[in-house]
Amino acid sequence: DSEPRHFSSMEVFLYNFNFIWFNTFLALIAVLFGWLMSKADSTFAKVWTGFIWFIFLPNTIYILTDITHLFEDWSKVNDFFRTLLVIQYALFAILGIITFTIAINYFRKVLDRGSKQMKISTIFAICLLNLMVGFGVVLGGIQRTNSWYVITDPSRVFEDALNLIYSQELLMLSIAVGLFNNAVYFLMAETVAAWGK
Repeated sequence: DSEPRHFSSMEVFLYNFNFIWFNTFLALIAVLFGWLMSKADSTFAKVWTGFIWFIFLPNTIYILTDITHLFEDWSKVNDFFRTLLVIQYALFAILGIITFTIAINYFRKVLDRGSKQMKISTIFAICLLNLMVGFGVVLGGIQRTNSWYVITDPSRVFEDALNLIYSQELLMLSIAVGLFNNAVYFLMAETVAAWGK
């Protein structure tokens, strides 16, 4: 039997870009369709763009869970590449927070219809949305349910969702992630919104 191949520090660093590019692409779908939703004139256009936005939205904040790969990579690289890995994952995490906040800000624009102040009903809707995003993050992270399964394999999504609901641990984890999402959004919302002004 041949010995398992050991990857060099450079190979580990470069390999990470495989999932970084893909997960960034998924997060940007949520941002793009959030923007389209906010610009749509007809109810029909708002609904279908909003649907795509909604099912891909968890992919934004989900990026933060990829930081776990940093700990897996840590022992595989030398000190110089450990510094690079920290920078790589930090930038990726920041990207996740920014895409998450921008994507939800488009939802806020739709609800507030150009109002300068966030309505109480909008705050409530965003809090509820973030709890649902928490549910989606756990579905993706633990159940390995992909966003596009909603269209390609809805029965799998339904089954995975039921399994999550019936698991007290996963349900509590979903709520915890949802609360974390709310904290991130309401801390970042005004800062990110100001960039677009």
